[in-house]
Amino acid sequence: MNKMTILKRTIIWLSAIAVFSFAILIFIGWEIRETIRHNGLTRIHTILNHKIEAIDNYVQHHYTSLSNVNELFYFASRHHSIFERDFWDHSPESLRNKLAIIAQKNDFYDVFLISLEGDIVYTLKHEDDLHTNLFTGRYHSSQLARVFKDALKNKSPYVSDFYFYAPSHDYAAFIAEPIFHNGKIIGITAVQIDNKAIQAVINDTHELEKTGKVITAVLENKKLVSMFVSHHTQVSQRTFSKLPHNYPIYEAVRGGSGQKYMIDQTGNNTVVAWGYQKDLRCGMMVKIDESELLQEWNKQTTSLLLLFFFGLIIIFSMLSAALRSFAKPIRELTHNALMISSGHYDIEINSSQYDHEWQLLIHAFQQMVIEIKHKMTQLNETNIALNTKKSELEEINATLEARIEAKTYKLQEYINIIDQHIIISQTNIHGIITYASEAFSQISGYSKEQLIGQNHRIIRHPDMPDEFFKNLWETISNGEIWHGEIKNRKADGSYYWVDSTISPNIEEGIIVGYTAVRHNITYQKRVEELAITDPMTGLYNRRHYLATIQEEMNRAKRHNSSMALMMLDVDYFKSYNDTYGHQAGDDVLIRIAQVLKLYTSRSGDYAFRLGGEEFALLVSEMSDEEYLFLGHRILNEVEGLAILHEKNDASAYVTISMGIFVYSLESGLTYEELYKEADDQLYAAKDQGRNQVILKNSVIAP
Repeated sequence: MNKMTILKRTIIWLSAIAVFSFAILIFIGWEIRETIRHNGLTRIHTILNHKIEAIDNYVQHHYTSLSNVNELFYFASRHHSIFERDFWDHSPESLRNKLAIIAQKNDFYDVFLISLEGDIVYTLKHEDDLHTNLFTGRYHSSQLARVFKDALKNKSPYVSDFYFYAPSHDYAAFIAEPIFHNGKIIGITAVQIDNKAIQAVINDTHELEKTGKVITAVLENKKLVSMFVSHHTQVSQRTFSKLPHNYPIYEAVRGGSGQKYMIDQTGNNTVVAWGYQKDLRCGMMVKIDESELLQEWNKQTTSLLLLFFFGLIIIFSMLSAALRSFAKPIRELTHNALMISSGHYDIEINSSQYDHEWQLLIHAFQQMVIEIKHKMTQLNETNIALNTKKSELEEINATLEARIEAKTYKLQEYINIIDQHIIISQTNIHGIITYASEAFSQISGYSKEQLIGQNHRIIRHPDMPDEFFKNLWETISNGEIWHGEIKNRKADGSYYWVDSTISPNIEEGIIVGYTAVRHNITYQKRVEELAITDPMTGLYNRRHYLATIQEEMNRAKRHNSSMALMMLDVDYFKSYNDTYGHQAGDDVLIRIAQVLKLYTSRSGDYAFRLGGEEFALLVSEMSDEEYLFLGHRILNEVEGLAILHEKNDASAYVTISMGIFVYSLESGLTYEELYKEADDQLYAAKDQGRNQVILKNSVIAP
């Protein structure tokens, strides 16, 4: 006999219909959302292409405008000696006015006239690059010098990278074009593109929503720098220091492109597109908040939900009306069930007045009453036996409670010992501390109240690199145990070292947090640091150099990247000691060591004192130009200390000489040969007059 009732069947079918309808509703809403998101990617990519095309058109327009300036200089050269300084001191006012009008009309920040010898004989702005030489002057390595040399060499117009230009205190790009007379180049015309004009083209927001934003940047010394800043902003303030290195703008400045949805640095869901502008060699990124794209989807979803729930109300209203016909037999069955629960088992129900299904139900109910009456008799007999056992169980229970209390006390003692002597902490999956032992509080200098509720970064020491914690996080977030040594920071700013084991806390197959167990190894680490550190300068010593050089050469081979060994020592240091005394000489070495620390702050860069006044640097993953640039910056920084040295033929102040050898996989050199090559370049710098930097690349070495 089928025991399913009409009421249950009706409720099951209606519930199934409601669930199925709701599933369809969710599917439709999701499909609409995905369509809007896909269209959002297409739209943001289109906006980015429009921005890049606008810059392309802008630069091409300036090629034409530069030709107008070029023709003006050409016609002026036919009647005047325009490449002489005296001419521009008394130049015709009409010529200067025409140049100013052309510059203003075409958004040129500055206009340059450059002789074949590299002399800047005229500029519109009269900044401190005027009358300097682009071959030998202080701006010989600037973008203006490079675009001048390229135009002179290729005999055609040329556009430069977008890079920082010191005379303008801003980032700039230049276009240069030769001036021809009878088929020969007589000079070079160059223009500096106005940064503000380019910014106006890029930041045209008519295609963007309220939350739309355009970011444009270039790479300078491997740092991401904004192209558009105030003339009064320091260079260090132009870098995107808070952006993670996987942010799309980093890929854009390296020539990459794409579009995707992501969470930005403010925690908002955004749609972004990025690409590379080849003329100005810069990266560009456009982004819009996802919530703004999904506004229409939210409206449609709300309408569908209202329609769904309105339908449910109608269906259940109809169900309520149908169930009223079942009310009388249900009430009668309920009344008799209450009678049974009160101990009255002699009941009678006239089932002939009800439908067939109800008749079957009432018959089953009456059979159940008979069975209950029989069971109650058996239960009464069992109850007597249970009462006999009750006193025995109570006595056993009292004994168990006493034993449990004793075990609990002992367990609490163990917990207190662990809390006092073991450095333990627990965090949730977001790194927020949820438990800290007393030992952890004592070694860190924070109270438990100060630790709990804080992110575990509260004890992170700045000496530990980001890559270290990235690898740690990847290990434990994959459900694996991580073990290693960590340098942490105390509340008073000092540090301590711990040997740590971090384990994921897993419940029902899901990571809910992490437990870290540590022991203090500060003393051992300090002994290790003393063994590899020069006591006077704080730099690594020769022992650590010998332990590090081969590892770094192997790492360069694995990653197929360059590495440079930079050897340097103080010019005429023995004469300095003889003149000013050994204490003054020690102070010079300490101050030079501080400069070297400043320029080796990246992970993987090292500074060593090999002995006496001899120092060495290990730097990697840079171009030859960047290595040479770094060497000159260090030389200038040391000379800029302005430490008087009357016996120094190279300068009035203390200076250094430097030799750089760039190591690559193809060279096959040993670390002894690498040292000798760098040392040879150091002596070459001394032979050429000291206060010099000499670089040699192993790839092109004979």
